[in-house]
Amino acid sequence: MSGGHFDYQESRLGYIADQLEQDVENNDIAYEEARGTEYGHQLEPKTIVFLMDVVLQLRQLEKVLREYDLAVSGDTCEQTFQERIGIK
Repeated sequence: MSGGHFDYQESRLGYIADQLEQDVENNDIAYEEARGTEYGHQLEPKTIVFLMDVVLQLRQLEKVLREYDLAVSGDTCEQTFQERIGIK
């Protein structure tokens, strides 16, 4: 499958989600305890919960845009798009 309608920019959402997950994972690492350049931002738990929700939203949006891309590029079709993203 090729796609290309968005010039593959929808994948950037996945990269952002990956970085947010890494930030969350490293959140509690104090600067003094840091391994290399990775240390935490010491964010509050409610901010971490919010960011994890953003990660889920970014991944879902990336999927929707990728499936739409494939449909409008002729690699799949509108029916496949609807099925894959759960439009009933």
